[in-house]
Amino acid sequence: MKVVFETRFSFFGQSGWKSDHAADPALLFAPDRLEHRLKYFEEVTLASLAGQTDGGFEHLILSSTLMPEDWQTRLRELCFDTLGKDRCRILFRPEGSAGHIIKNTVARAYGDDRVAQVVLDDDDAVSADFVAAVKYYGSFALRDPMNPRPYTFLSFPRGYTLGIEDGKIDWLSPRYVPYTNLGLALIAPGTTKRNPFLTSHKRIGLRHPSYMVTHMRPYYLRAVHGLNDSRAHKSDDVLDDKSIAGVFPYFPWLARHFPGIAATGGDTGIAAQ
Repeated sequence: MKVVFETRFSFFGQSGWKSDHAADPALLFAPDRLEHRLKYFEEVTLASLAGQTDGGFEHLILSSTLMPEDWQTRLRELCFDTLGKDRCRILFRPEGSAGHIIKNTVARAYGDDRVAQVVLDDDDAVSADFVAAVKYYGSFALRDPMNPRPYTFLSFPRGYTLGIEDGKIDWLSPRYVPYTNLGLALIAPGTTKRNPFLTSHKRIGLRHPSYMVTHMRPYYLRAVHGLNDSRAHKSDDVLDDKSIAGVFPYFPWLARHFPGIAATGGDTGIAAQ
């Protein structure tokens, strides 16, 4: 099974963004904004992929032809330097539907091969064992004789909100949202007509075959900061230092952002074994 992470990085087009930046190229590609977005992409998203226990995945990044060429070069070089050219597929496209562009790209690249398509925003992260988990549960879903449809969604609803204050990772709070686009994977042939970006996440459990993995451990981090295109707010339920240390086994790179907190054994999982 192929695992493909799908990320939109400052793509100007139809992608469901809610911020003012989405409708104004001058704001979307402002140097200060791109500098911060690239920083979060490197320190959070790419860091989580670089540390996967199973490195057998591809990262598909969709960006815009309207992005200045020097920023296109920086994005390309950052991805290649972090993950290697063989694991990166970077697309620069004019305005259009992000979901359809990605769906068509996957169909051409993988044909009828089984693919796990995973939504990953450009400032979010997955646990160090996420690829391994998707392959394990995805393989199980493919063998399920009771599902007559040729596809299945996987939902890993448990994770953390990652608070970024003044450009620095500052706090964590628990998050449990079934069928959120965080920790969501579509298991299907590459030629499927479906794509996570073209699916109403909240209705997946009602309209589509699916599995939900609700183990008492995190599978993702959702970043919240001033440049977010989603409109989230800080939770009152913020983790204390001991609880933050217990998260490190699942997101080892996170420890360097909390140098004053000593790592502990924490819960055990694939990432900690």
